[in-house]
Amino acid sequence: MKIIKTSDGYKVCRIKKDGKYEYLADIAHYDQEIRKLIDTLDGLKFDSLIFLFGIDTGSYLEQLKKCLCSKNNVIIFEPNPSVFKQFKAALSDNIRLVFYEEKLVKQIFEQTITLKNINNIYFYAFGNYQKIYKKEYDRLIEHLDWTITNAASQVYLAKRFKNVFIKNMIANMKIINQATPVNNYVFSNKDVPAIVVSGGSSLDQNIKDMVKQRDKLNDYFIITGSRTLKALVENGIVPDMVVSVDPVDANYEMMKDYLDLDVPLAFYEYSNRYLLRDYSGEKILISLLLSHTIKGMENVKSVYCGGSVSHACIDIANMLGCSPILLTGQDFALTNKKHHADSALFPFDSTSRYDAQILIKDINGNPIETTVTLDSFRRNLEYYISCYKDRPRVQFINCSYGAEIKGAPHRELSEILEKGTFSGRKTPCRPDHELNINPEKTIKTILEFLDNYLTKTSQGLELCQIILSENNSKSLLEVEEDDIDLQRILYILQIVNNIENDPYNQFIGGYFTEFLYDMKEKNNHMSAKDFDRLTSDLQYQTNFLNEYLECLNKILAEVKDTIVSTVSEFYQSHIV
Repeated sequence: MKIIKTSDGYKVCRIKKDGKYEYLADIAHYDQEIRKLIDTLDGLKFDSLIFLFGIDTGSYLEQLKKCLCSKNNVIIFEPNPSVFKQFKAALSDNIRLVFYEEKLVKQIFEQTITLKNINNIYFYAFGNYQKIYKKEYDRLIEHLDWTITNAASQVYLAKRFKNVFIKNMIANMKIINQATPVNNYVFSNKDVPAIVVSGGSSLDQNIKDMVKQRDKLNDYFIITGSRTLKALVENGIVPDMVVSVDPVDANYEMMKDYLDLDVPLAFYEYSNRYLLRDYSGEKILISLLLSHTIKGMENVKSVYCGGSVSHACIDIANMLGCSPILLTGQDFALTNKKHHADSALFPFDSTSRYDAQILIKDINGNPIETTVTLDSFRRNLEYYISCYKDRPRVQFINCSYGAEIKGAPHRELSEILEKGTFSGRKTPCRPDHELNINPEKTIKTILEFLDNYLTKTSQGLELCQIILSENNSKSLLEVEEDDIDLQRILYILQIVNNIENDPYNQFIGGYFTEFLYDMKEKNNHMSAKDFDRLTSDLQYQTNFLNEYLECLNKILAEVKDTIVSTVSEFYQSHIV
């Protein structure tokens, strides 16, 4: 690497890559490179998150700092080790330099991109970095898009299922003591091959292969979701576990004819409450919520959530120690122009449309149609598999005929069933009802949490109305510490801080997720340059806090009403 003076008085790095000298930015018009970066940040909001690819000589840093306020954060990824070594990691209080490593990039995106900022992210590749480091740039963009999509899906799920999540959670607390924690079965089926059954178009052929080799299936641990249970049972194949994670009543419809099946049903707190109530078989608990909120449940394991029940099935098979894990009906594509196999269709599917949106590679490297949602499921699975690529204990094999799944090479299921020999011996999941929670007490505690913050938000609203009615104009940075309006604002901010950090806000799940996202969007108009002025303005702050508390109070009341109605339906004892 060599630093060269540009024609317009700046400095640029010249590097040698693949036997060729390259300038990391325009040596003749470096000022234009800086201007393009600054123009990209036009309209920067007060808490925008900025990712940059390439620092070069750092000549743009001073102008970059002028665009920022204290709430902005900038992360610069530098792919050239010699350039990276020229700087400290902390370039300022809110500008950080990171050496480009793919794992680290993914980790940083996952840590910094949330539902609060998905619409407030800036990205720019400086100078010639996109061209010179095209491979690194493409991977960075892929991970950035993937992380934003995942964060956006949280908002979508919150908006769509917030009410049913509350109902299922409250009703399913009755079931917890009747279930065995999934972690009781860790490595219980070490080296036993598993067949994970999904509902893609390939399932019809996969089932034909299983039926032909039915006698071999006793050696395999078969895990299925609700949608594919009927297809298996009608073909004389009884799975070893059913996994049901979807909250909606369609899951009940899929399994209503098999409620007496003697197969353990794995569920989590938000699974359909009517299915859990009526299913007579043993139950296995996967905990996403209660293990973080209820004493005595800290050791109950969660599973990988990639958007589809198949991700949970695969992770459970892995948790049990199964290997190889055979993926059937796992198309992630519109194979044969179908979203689901014929054997996995139900009457309610006729109202759904699954139009092709993009093309990806199939198992033979040819283009195949899929949807954005299915493709995100595929990428989530590929990420999961990549986490185990250095662990030879577990192998993943794609026996479907749809999308290529990196890390899971394709093999014919018929060939594996016919010729496969495996050392592990299948062990059934024996029940152990060791959990002992008091659902009525837990629900009462949640209601007390709601009542407490209903009172607090009402108090905060009263203070907001006093400030707004007095209509005093003042800067909160210039008043005395004992100023009455400052004390009122500090009290309100304490209410906000307390509920946003209260572990019990997890119980209102989707409501709180949607609330935080919506409030962020409503407050998204404040530019970085106006941050100090507006956040210190008494009337501006009060108007925002008044709207915040009004929305929050309404949400808390709705959640309380939902809990009370669910309790009256599912509990005989008096809780509320």
